[in-house]
Amino acid sequence: MISNWIDKLRRESFTRRYAPHQLDAPLLAIEGVSLQYETGSVLQEISFTLDHGDSVAVVGPNGAGKTTLFKIIAGILDPDQGIVQVSGHEPGGHTCIAYVPQRNLIDWSFPATVADVVMMGRINKMGPFFWPQANDWAVVREALDFVNLSPFAKRQISELSGGQQQRMFIARALAQEAELMLLDEPLNGLDMPAQEKILEILDTLKGQNVTVMISMHDLRLAEEKFDKVMLLNKRLLGFGPPKEVFTRERLLQAYQEHLHFVGGEIDTLAVSDECCHGD
Repeated sequence: MISNWIDKLRRESFTRRYAPHQLDAPLLAIEGVSLQYETGSVLQEISFTLDHGDSVAVVGPNGAGKTTLFKIIAGILDPDQGIVQVSGHEPGGHTCIAYVPQRNLIDWSFPATVADVVMMGRINKMGPFFWPQANDWAVVREALDFVNLSPFAKRQISELSGGQQQRMFIARALAQEAELMLLDEPLNGLDMPAQEKILEILDTLKGQNVTVMISMHDLRLAEEKFDKVMLLNKRLLGFGPPKEVFTRERLLQAYQEHLHFVGGEIDTLAVSDECCHGD
């Protein structure tokens, strides 16, 4: 619920101590992170680093741990073992991380306008009474302009299309002044024009030194639009340029029986028969 989300942000604002950034540290450093539920392991020995301006597509089958990894980075979940550092400190002490959950987890019937939701990104920047000042509204207007949603500022969030809803959350992350954006399957259920608009925005953010991690299922789109990809299935099976990560051996290791190859060694097509609905 969006209302619960606001209350949580307000409570945390009174108690959280914000960590300074170590300028010589990578923006994100993950070392040996593992997490296990009663049903079994979700993540096993995950290690990687990201720098400012990195843009990474995180791919893998359902249940691979993509959402769990994002929640650990955002400080929502604690790993059983391993270290997570954002600019040299644990993620719980940062406001520079913006986590955008899957759209099906949001109560779209909540009576909030687009501008209201984007203003949520300013809560940790406001004073003790959480009353927006002129500079807060200026930041919100700038964020809405950036994602081309200014004409929809006073519209109820339930009236937006799926692509507009995702752009609204990107605007909220911009209002938060996020340096690291974690977008959990933002392209799911969107038509190609809506996907292209979001990808164009993310490409612009890369030029502004914002680091983006986006989970997705479309391997072709990940290869075409991202400099780096992360192939995940509980373990980190590959991380780097798409042509180096998307090898036959690694894809078979990740998708197993859900993956089939058609054609020869050149221009081989990988087809998954898996229905994709998130972790």
